[in-house]
Amino acid sequence: MTRKLVEILSASKLFRLMTPLVITGACLLILADKVALPPIAELWALTGQIPAANWTGALLATAVSFWSLGRYDAVAHRHLRTGFGDRMASRAGIASIAFSQTVGFGLLTGAFARWRLLPGLTPLQAAQLTGFVGITFLSALALICGLAFVLTADTSNKPLLCAVFSAALVAVTALCFRYPTWTVGRLSLRLPSLRALGALSLWTLVDITAAGTALWLLLPAGHGLSLFDLLPAYFLALGLAIVSSSPGGAGPLELALLTLLPAIDPATLVAGLLAFRIVYYGVPATIAGLLLLWPEKLGIGLAAQTRAFHDQEVRPAGTLRFERPQAESAIILQNGGHVLVAGLNKLAVLDSPQISVAFFDPLVGQKNEVPDALARHAHHYNTVPCIYKCSSGMAIAARKQGWKVLRIAADAIVNPQTFSDMGSSHRQLRRKLRSAEKSGLTVETPPEDLPLREMQEVDATWVENHGRALGTSMGQFEANYLRQQLLFIARQNGRLIGFVSFHSCAHEWTLDLVRQVPNAPDGTGHLLIRKAIDAAKDAGIARLSLSAVADHRYVHRRDCGLRRFKACFAPRWEPRYIAAPSWSAMALSVLELIRLIHRPAPVTPILSLARPIAEDTDPHIDHEGNEIALRRTA
Repeated sequence: MTRKLVEILSASKLFRLMTPLVITGACLLILADKVALPPIAELWALTGQIPAANWTGALLATAVSFWSLGRYDAVAHRHLRTGFGDRMASRAGIASIAFSQTVGFGLLTGAFARWRLLPGLTPLQAAQLTGFVGITFLSALALICGLAFVLTADTSNKPLLCAVFSAALVAVTALCFRYPTWTVGRLSLRLPSLRALGALSLWTLVDITAAGTALWLLLPAGHGLSLFDLLPAYFLALGLAIVSSSPGGAGPLELALLTLLPAIDPATLVAGLLAFRIVYYGVPATIAGLLLLWPEKLGIGLAAQTRAFHDQEVRPAGTLRFERPQAESAIILQNGGHVLVAGLNKLAVLDSPQISVAFFDPLVGQKNEVPDALARHAHHYNTVPCIYKCSSGMAIAARKQGWKVLRIAADAIVNPQTFSDMGSSHRQLRRKLRSAEKSGLTVETPPEDLPLREMQEVDATWVENHGRALGTSMGQFEANYLRQQLLFIARQNGRLIGFVSFHSCAHEWTLDLVRQVPNAPDGTGHLLIRKAIDAAKDAGIARLSLSAVADHRYVHRRDCGLRRFKACFAPRWEPRYIAAPSWSAMALSVLELIRLIHRPAPVTPILSLARPIAEDTDPHIDHEGNEIALRRTA
């Protein structure tokens, strides 16, 4: 049985290796049968009619084409998170593509070349890179071919074609945005971000346009073919050549071009292709072959295998310090975020399929250094950078860096040390508190052993009545997550009917979860928060945030019940902003945040962590030099 399986696999491998050669031979036979070509000597004579300036121009166009292919490989490395910087990835990509497109058998030769030229790159990573480049390049090429057909089609239905093409493009973009990860069985496929797709499409267009221009310049004099007539045919012929995996695309490329360009003299076209193969295939392949023999000449050695941005480091969310400006930054414990260390700056960052979002102000560092640091980090992840729910000071610093800024929310702040529910501004609060107290409610801080089963029942009932819980920038119910927080629970006749949770740090508490059963007495939430304010006062906390509410021009069209609830405490409203490098980046950031908040990923239990210790202000360092989160004893 095993021997038979080996024979089958060997036969399959031989078939895959022979198929490109068979395709090349078949295309050349068809070409010889359909087209009467002159002897090779006459073809060489035709190439002699090409002016020297055209040869120079073709070499320059070839350089542009391979430069764009190098940028393409850099995007692929960032998507697959190989850790190689753009410069190293581009150099290796140029040499690998120059070698593989000439030798043929693209997946095998491309993977081998990348593995050879990038020390530290595993064979699996090299194969993944080559497969990613091949699939995305063909997809981008198909898009460009479709666009070229729509623009050059000579038909009365051209407006309809444009509309159909545009609708299809929008639909595919929306699909990639809405479903960034596809799972097939045990295989999980992460699609490129929209930023990466845009870059890949751009570099593909630059590459094939430059290559087509090189071919056009190398056609012998008197061919009578305009560049704009040649390019669409070349794009389609190139796609067929790549799919065939034949060495240098020989056979399929010539046959496709002769079929698509019947007006040009076959001898002239074949002579131009001969010159094109020397310039576009022969010269780069020769250089690439030498580099494969002596890869150190590429300037990539083992010492060069570093992260793309050595001055930046990503640390686990659990390294958050208790001494930090915003208690709410602990949201990264649940949403998959991390601490980005960029020089002397630290940010609470979440990398989503489309954006790298820094929450609030920096944990440590200078506000004016945040935009540049975050932009470099986002570039490494093929994402768009943005800062979410930052203060006025951070917004001003971002605007000075040329970023666009929008006010989106207002944070409700009270000072527990001076808070009083007396006065006309708290009239509604006093009424709610009296109502809750008359119903026999009691509020307590739960013991270390949380009543999780009762709390989970309250949460499930709340979700059943309110719909899916929001996430990403707001907490969701999860046992270990709640163990990091300060909790206040309300009971009526011994039954748990509601609870609130607060993020805490050295100088601030921030409201997170608010849950209560549908039939809870009027004022339950108000009493819970009032007791939390008293507890904060006893703990010496001078700043308590009731968290933010929407605050933009369209907010009045929505239900403002949450704002009215928080307004009962007469808080000080502090504006919060979102910032992004451009308006297009702002639009994508807002859309992605809406998707993340309203359709969060399933809750993944965080690691069980003890609470931070308020008395310590300096991070402990473990034996590997990493920060250990400071904890508060129960």
